[in-house]
Amino acid sequence: MLKKYVQVFFYGITFFVSSPNTSAQADSVVQATIIESDSLIADKLYNSGVDKLSKGKFTDAISAFDRAIEKKPGFELAFFNRGMAYMEMKDYNKSIIDFDSSIMINNNPESYFGKARSNEALGNVDLALEGYSKTIEYDGQHAKAYYYRASIKFTLNDYEAAIDDLDKAVLHDKMYAYAYNDRGSAKRQLGDLDGAIKDYTKATMIDDKLAFAHNNLGSAKRKNGDLKGAIYDYSKAISLDKNYYIAYNNRGSAKFDSGDYEGAIADFTQAIALKSDYVYAWNNRGAAKFKLGDYKGASEDCTKAISFESEYGYAYMNRGNAKELLRDEDGACEDWYRAIELGIEVAKSYTSICH
Repeated sequence: MLKKYVQVFFYGITFFVSSPNTSAQADSVVQATIIESDSLIADKLYNSGVDKLSKGKFTDAISAFDRAIEKKPGFELAFFNRGMAYMEMKDYNKSIIDFDSSIMINNNPESYFGKARSNEALGNVDLALEGYSKTIEYDGQHAKAYYYRASIKFTLNDYEAAIDDLDKAVLHDKMYAYAYNDRGSAKRQLGDLDGAIKDYTKATMIDDKLAFAHNNLGSAKRKNGDLKGAIYDYSKAISLDKNYYIAYNNRGSAKFDSGDYEGAIADFTQAIALKSDYVYAWNNRGAAKFKLGDYKGASEDCTKAISFESEYGYAYMNRGNAKELLRDEDGACEDWYRAIELGIEVAKSYTSICH
């Protein structure tokens, strides 16, 4: 049966698939030699490459796209998808070359986006920002381009600009949980705790499996004085990720603030078990032990924190407090002065006993 090729879309990637020629008659069979054109061969090779790309066989996909481009030198989609394969293999320089080739043939917004992602992976922040902006220029509803541009602005501490981009990301994709989460983080940086809590809550409503969103919601609630709510959300984060040492540390901090020092120690201990060099948990456990009168244990934990981070000012201050009650006033003063050198001004209030 003769076949014709039609262009269709599958999961956002263009395939060229065959369909029966409906004009062919079932009762008329004719044998003929069909010589396929280079274009038809290129389409078949392209289809093979897309199939391999979707299955994670990136080297094989690249080989198929190579041959497709040999047969059809201006095959824009083959350049684009080969760029995607290189990007998956973390060969970002080659992916950029292919995305540029795609752009020269057709201003494909996805090629600008892929190029931006590759540049960001290479640490080329300015080029990444330029690429995301170009994506948006050709596709003003590209939610991911707004999101990733906002992420860079966030790292540059430009929180208001980040929020503006994230507003657009959720405008064009109302179910974009990551964008709501990150907008919450930007709002928290600007002191808008109510706005942050609202956005984090929205993120968890869209995707209840995002452990980090529950953790962030807990931190916003804790800072807003809702310790019970914070503990609930940290617990939710831990239930979703048993290895989430940051959430254990944060829940321990909320318990500490609530006066549950034994519960706090249990959480800090679990954080340390999951990440043995987690300096914050060592220092925090030392502070909780101090509250329970275990000054020797407090001093030892703070010393451990300092062994991992020699300029951890709060650990010096807390160790100094423990040393004072262990009757080591010289050691206490030495630690407090070191804390002051490291910018912990509150340590000055303890130095009245120092000579």
